[in-house]
Amino acid sequence: MILVQTLFWIVFVAICLHYVLFGVIVTLVSRLFKLKHKISDITPSVSFIIAAYNEERVIREKILSDLKTAYPKDKIEFIVVSDGSSDRTPEIVSEFSEQGVVSIFQPQRQGKTAALNRAVAAAKNEIIVFSDANSMFRPDAISKLVRHFADENIGGVCGRKSVLQHQDRKASIGDNLYWRYESSLKQAESHLGSIPTADGEIFALRKDLFKEVPRELINDDLVITFDILQQGKRVIYDQDAITEEEASITLKDDFNVKSRMVYGGIQVISLYKKLLNPVASWFGFQFFIHKTLRYFMWALLAAILLTNALLVGSGVFYAVFLALQLAFYLMAFIGYHLDKKGAKAGIFYLPYYYCNVNLAAFKGFLFWRKQRSTVDIWKKAQR
Repeated sequence: MILVQTLFWIVFVAICLHYVLFGVIVTLVSRLFKLKHKISDITPSVSFIIAAYNEERVIREKILSDLKTAYPKDKIEFIVVSDGSSDRTPEIVSEFSEQGVVSIFQPQRQGKTAALNRAVAAAKNEIIVFSDANSMFRPDAISKLVRHFADENIGGVCGRKSVLQHQDRKASIGDNLYWRYESSLKQAESHLGSIPTADGEIFALRKDLFKEVPRELINDDLVITFDILQQGKRVIYDQDAITEEEASITLKDDFNVKSRMVYGGIQVISLYKKLLNPVASWFGFQFFIHKTLRYFMWALLAAILLTNALLVGSGVFYAVFLALQLAFYLMAFIGYHLDKKGAKAGIFYLPYYYCNVNLAAFKGFLFWRKQRSTVDIWKKAQR
């Protein structure tokens, strides 16, 4: 039982480190040892790139929103790449040609990464800003992103994604809580050096640091982040540069999105083993605690449940902890059935949401094991 007990406590500490201890430590340390850099209200030339696959329902609203930016109009070009779209997305984009919006389209669908590579190759300006079709930048967001490029050591800047809360969108409460936590943690990590990964919904970088991303990789933003870091530059976070978007309408859509993202994350981990070695550098350790443990939390949860069950007769703590775990999963199961019936999950929502996220991560792991085609597993979420 000593071996089982040891394994239980190793997993217990790893889970606590991921969800609580790491965030507390990083936040406290960042207040004491904050890395400073030059910030200035500069206006470098910007190429604003929107990836849009079959986005006819939102692309008009997206373009109209972005055209309202407070950034100088003579310093920005808008590029919408809609490769493979079979709806009216390219047609709608072309309606804005007189306002300087560039449409890039080819009928062949090769995936988002290949589309972004084509868009960057066509971009003419110094700074690239990536955005998604359903992500609405606040008017001052671009200005807040680019002000950090006054410092030559800054290679990339990620802004804050704010998920709007709506009762008719079932992932909104969970996603909103997650992104608020993620924003706080990333800001602290940024103060200590670089964030583990930028978010493609609002990500600015120097064009001369961009390297073409292999099109078979899903998480282009993760690869681009690593490429910038390997060129000796920092990738930082600015929580005042904000974009807003709606959450998935159903948790099934949310499941599909998250499984795809975890698949992409594991793809990248397998390619950047040296950079991500948790014992070789602070960044590697940071990424391991922040991201790798998240991708494999399903395994830790299974391990702590199993070892706890084997230790249930070893003391009151183990019996109580097992009862709490089983109660949590029962609540998740009830939440699932309420959602399936179209009823509100109420107090069962968060356990259900949490289990949905980790089951999605497990499915993403299976995708990676089977090396599934990144185009084949892509399922469009409802808008």
